[in-house]
Amino acid sequence: MKPFFRLFIFLSLLLIFSPSAEASPRRIVSLTPVGTEILFALGQGDNVIGVTNYCDYPPEALKKPKIGGYAEMNFETLLSQKADLLVLQDMHLQFKDDLKRLKIPYVVVRQESLGDIYDSIAELGKVCGAQKRAAELTAKMKADIAAVRAKVKGLPSPSVLLCVSRELSEERISVFYAAGEKTFYNELITLAGGKNALTGEKSGYPYPKISQEGLAALNPEVIIDLVGERTFYHAMEHIDLDKVFNEEYLKGQWLTGTKVRAVRSGRIAVLDGTVYLRPGPRLPEILRAFAKAIHPEVKW
Repeated sequence: MKPFFRLFIFLSLLLIFSPSAEASPRRIVSLTPVGTEILFALGQGDNVIGVTNYCDYPPEALKKPKIGGYAEMNFETLLSQKADLLVLQDMHLQFKDDLKRLKIPYVVVRQESLGDIYDSIAELGKVCGAQKRAAELTAKMKADIAAVRAKVKGLPSPSVLLCVSRELSEERISVFYAAGEKTFYNELITLAGGKNALTGEKSGYPYPKISQEGLAALNPEVIIDLVGERTFYHAMEHIDLDKVFNEEYLKGQWLTGTKVRAVRSGRIAVLDGTVYLRPGPRLPEILRAFAKAIHPEVKW
């Protein structure tokens, strides 16, 4: 056999049996909606064999077998699935000793900051052998974010209160949870041309509970209210979802409360949908919605 052909065969075998080829997972279980979205964006949808009940994007994710809620971890189910990769979020690290015993590789998707999100995409891309696609995805996200940022550059920065959770069925808002300074939402508010009303807040919690008295002290110029998705809304008693998820009804709950600047000027934006709760590939979509609420004078 000629040396050239021997070298060709050697290189071919090296490619076939390379560790990187063997390492790419083919049976992935995702216990985080953001992780599921990232996996599909990286072209790994066919390799996903299980998701949570809350994984609703992309639509193809809804067809995947459900293994419970993302706050749960059924180890027997995971073993029976014969998964070769788990995609988790930081809340699952409480089970790290059990995960070690399972001997199933895992990646933790972090979302405290935009940098965390980009890093999580890169890590999943590396583990799944989709580095190029991960790099293209983050580059596109950064370009879209830069485009929004350019539109609000030089404009005044009104103070913004971002409500992330509250009881939607009560007639008047008593308490709610808002995004503090140490959250990815804080970054998005700034990029969207606003200033977080909770900047410098001393509670130490990323999402502190705010009362009506606390709202009066903050006196924001803009309120953005994230109300989630009606499909996943749970209440203690039976409620009329058509009534609750009516934009005018939800705005009215703020308007009958403390007369802060946002209430007096009607600067209240209600954003419904799980997209606003999922800091992943659709971050630019969240940012654009925030920017429209903060700077309606811009031609979007």
